[in-house]
Amino acid sequence: MPLSCLTPMPVRRAARRPVRAAPAPLPAALALLSAALLLLAAAPARAQQPDTTARAAADTVLDELSLPREVSREVVELFNAPGTLRVNGSLDIAADREVQGDVAVLNGPLTVAGRITGRVVAVNADVVLRSTARIDGDLLVVGGVVEGRDEGYVGGDIRVYRQVLRVREEGDRIAVERGGADDDSWWRRRTRRARNWSDLRLVSARTYNRVEGLPILLGPSIRQETSWGRLSFDGYGVFRTADNFRWDSENVGHNVRAEIRAGERPGIAVGGRLFDVVDGVENWQLTDTEVGLASFFLHRDYRDYFNRHGGEGYLSLVAGEDVELRFGLSDERWASRRVRDPFTLFRNKQDWRANPVVDEGRFHVASATLRIDTRNDELDPWSGWYIVADYERGSGRDVLGALQQLAAPGVPTASVRYGRGFLDLRRYNRIAPSAQVNLRLVLGGWLDGDPLPLQRRFSVGGPGTIPGLDFRRTFGDEDVNQCTTEATRPVLGVIALCDRMALAQVEYRGDLRFDLNVFDDDDDDDEGMRLGAHTDATWVVFADAGRGWLVGDRQGELQFERDQIPSLGTFRTDLGIGLEFDPLGVYVAKSVSGPRQPANVFVRLRRRF
Repeated sequence: MPLSCLTPMPVRRAARRPVRAAPAPLPAALALLSAALLLLAAAPARAQQPDTTARAAADTVLDELSLPREVSREVVELFNAPGTLRVNGSLDIAADREVQGDVAVLNGPLTVAGRITGRVVAVNADVVLRSTARIDGDLLVVGGVVEGRDEGYVGGDIRVYRQVLRVREEGDRIAVERGGADDDSWWRRRTRRARNWSDLRLVSARTYNRVEGLPILLGPSIRQETSWGRLSFDGYGVFRTADNFRWDSENVGHNVRAEIRAGERPGIAVGGRLFDVVDGVENWQLTDTEVGLASFFLHRDYRDYFNRHGGEGYLSLVAGEDVELRFGLSDERWASRRVRDPFTLFRNKQDWRANPVVDEGRFHVASATLRIDTRNDELDPWSGWYIVADYERGSGRDVLGALQQLAAPGVPTASVRYGRGFLDLRRYNRIAPSAQVNLRLVLGGWLDGDPLPLQRRFSVGGPGTIPGLDFRRTFGDEDVNQCTTEATRPVLGVIALCDRMALAQVEYRGDLRFDLNVFDDDDDDDEGMRLGAHTDATWVVFADAGRGWLVGDRQGELQFERDQIPSLGTFRTDLGIGLEFDPLGVYVAKSVSGPRQPANVFVRLRRRF
């Protein structure tokens, strides 16, 4: 770790304790170094610079772009702690009053003339210290200023952050508002817009892949806010660059969407969509951006694709801040896509991995999706639940099934009806001011009816699921990662063929800190120096376990009855460590179930989950 950000600070003195300055973050060069591998547009974190031009060195005033996440955590923890005196509004502590314990004030102001034996946190509030004021603990001010710091006594640290912290009240406690105006991350600043607009937009899609190259979207985008809700319309033509913009049905598509929304939270939305797009198989494993960057830079496409052409109508019900229920009904035609030869920055001479054939035909698809999100922050959560539960009911006629073609080429199946479920369950737990234990469980697979179409099946293995296992690799005699067999592998290759899948992930993470006492600080009369460094980096230790299986008559460890679950001893597992430099993470994972397999090094955009 570079030590150029170390800041010397005086040790406390007997009369009044000078307060050590908050340490500065790790230089943004580390983030830029990681971004050069995977992300051209990543912006480095802006360094914190203490503003001491008009103040003595006895306190810390930070005037940076956004409030550090660990400060938000500390504020919420102190405010909500049992025993804290919490006040929403102004609070005056008279000279003859003594408050035992901690004090938290929201909106304020807080005027102190008496004594507080604990710590003080002021949220979006100013603090005024009289000459008789005495605070035995730390003073933390967010979104305000401190007046009279040279008159009153503060036994601990004084830290002042200028940024307003957007919070919502939950009874007498507070929680950080997700996506609030205080979040000035570059990706959120870029997306802020006026309430009403009408644009002609030329944008690229979020993914770069081996069947489209870079999809370019061109068309109008309209938003209109009303007293009762919102109207929106997006009408894009899709132009695929894999064949230098050649104008034919393989390179041209469309994606048109219109929606009417009444209310916000709670609210209801009714919309429809017409589309001719390329969609991914197993989109849940990695984000579109991660897949696109890996394809463009490294010639590695971690997804398979098929074409969807049709229309959809949907109804969305939003219940409060955290819950959304969506119903959809579509009529669409599915078709296979062939591999093209788009340019990549590295390994451009190599051949792409084959894109598998899929079940082709016309399908009617009904879906119901429940989404519950109580995370305190969508991009950097440290508490709350995230749940996505989806049921899909599909039916098709005259379907050319990819597996059926092995036995009877060119003969369509009369009809197909299937039921498919998917559950992504995550729990984020803060166990200390700078430490988390996070859990994730993913279940998916066939529920009823005919076998799933090939493009609706599952697999595990690779950076999005069990990174200690290579993507699209078989290990051992029975392929519990993709569920391919000796019969399917020569014709279809190693692709996702599992009827069902289960994946469990756990991680322990903490903020990366450096703190060094050069001299003992216990004696008030001693002079000394403290070296400190704070970074925006996070260290992570993680473990993953999962596998897929087929449904049918029991055969070995690959195929099980519909009411059976494979034993835990057959699951593939790995262990790993990593460092995250917002927004990138660099990790190393080693398979435990396959000890002879080498460790894998991989990069993720933002967090693993």
